[in-house]
Amino acid sequence: MMNNNQLLLWSLVLSVVAGVSADASAQPTFSIAEDVAAVRIESSGQNFTPRQSVTPGGAPRHTSDYDLTVIWAPGEWRAREEWALHALYPSDVNMNFTMTYHESLGLTEGQDSLSPSPEKRPMGGARIGANFKTLWLTNPLILAAHGEVVAASEFRAAGGRYERVAIVAHDTQWSMVVDQATGLPVEVSTVEADPHRGDIEHRVVFEDWREVAGIPFPYRVKQFLEDKLLRREIRTSIIVNPEISPGLFQLPENLQDTEESLREWGWSMSHFSIARAGLGIPQDYFETHGVSFHEIGEDLYQIRGSEGDHNLLIVGPDGLAIVDAPWFDQRSEEVLSELAERWPGKPLKYLILTHHHIDHSGGFKAYLQAGAALVTGRGNAALFSDALEHAGHEAAAIIAVGENATLDEIGRRIEVYEIVNTHADATLIAYVPDERLAFVTDLYSPGRSRNRPRGVSELLTSIRFHGIDVERFVGGHGEGSGHPDNE
Repeated sequence: MMNNNQLLLWSLVLSVVAGVSADASAQPTFSIAEDVAAVRIESSGQNFTPRQSVTPGGAPRHTSDYDLTVIWAPGEWRAREEWALHALYPSDVNMNFTMTYHESLGLTEGQDSLSPSPEKRPMGGARIGANFKTLWLTNPLILAAHGEVVAASEFRAAGGRYERVAIVAHDTQWSMVVDQATGLPVEVSTVEADPHRGDIEHRVVFEDWREVAGIPFPYRVKQFLEDKLLRREIRTSIIVNPEISPGLFQLPENLQDTEESLREWGWSMSHFSIARAGLGIPQDYFETHGVSFHEIGEDLYQIRGSEGDHNLLIVGPDGLAIVDAPWFDQRSEEVLSELAERWPGKPLKYLILTHHHIDHSGGFKAYLQAGAALVTGRGNAALFSDALEHAGHEAAAIIAVGENATLDEIGRRIEVYEIVNTHADATLIAYVPDERLAFVTDLYSPGRSRNRPRGVSELLTSIRFHGIDVERFVGGHGEGSGHPDNE
């Protein structure tokens, strides 16, 4: 049953349905928590990723379009999603797949990734946590019915009167803004974790409310990461308590429970999972375990990660330099631990970031805390400075590079050059003249069977412009070293 605080919220909603004024003593004629055993939602939409913009801090990149059918039993923590996903970036691919999941285990069938995968496979714990978080976040009345209102306050904005309602549900605090004129939520937000900025607002805006079986549902839903668009969808059909075929939510008996820590991680940063899945590159694990050092030249090491995202270590007589910081501070901390063991007493002088995309820069704060100066393209400096301030970290020394710069504090010459390209503005490469080796990300990946012709062409054009004698490239993706002219 709902408590008095919940009755206050539902009285606002019922004032629209029944055409009466809001009253804390109003008694609802239905209970969403008890009467909505399941809901079926059909929708079409678009995915975006704020962290893969062309311009640092610029407009999110449109990554995919989709058609989606969700059948969700909120009280049982069971759901099934049927996807037709048209990925647009980084590759143009049509993917069709289903995900059937319970609170702690699930199964994916079909193609949900640009990478080859088995037809049937267990869902990762992070994906389960993020998917459930998304369902609660995008269905505000169901969320509130399963939670507890702990505070409420009025405010005015844009000539209207609103109620900000704090709700605790599933060990998470949510903030719901209710329009007092309609009695309906206009947005719900919650605080999540972000590799760049620490605590960050994941916000959903609701429009076009319609009544279904006596219950209002929003038919237009927009998700934001702070003020950057993450997903928008139009719901074409909603059915409350649909007929559910026997076995719809059934899973194989031998399926194992996922790790609780991974489910919690997915829940804590569901925005990240949404963005990665929208790229056709779902990520279910922290990329922290299993980093390995591969010597590719004298005192030069490609540091490889388990998910195919790498960085470069340059060892000099007076110190160390790292190029790129994939994904998370946890991965960077593992690298730092290895540096302390292998090169004790050698300080880390530089962290050189090739560009702002999160798969190559998300772990940057740990290196700066270890004392490194940040070397980045001039157009990126404000983004990283702002991220440090937002996350509550001390300001760091930032070397903002225009066309080129020389770094010499490790006792070994390193040169950095701007590479003009359409993938990401303010992109740099790091060049080690004594080995005639350059580190590049995304534009060219040695050891990969396919590289994008445009990226390769843009890289080589800038190399010729700068007059750099590059014998070998090593990449933020791929393995080993190579040169496009030799392939």
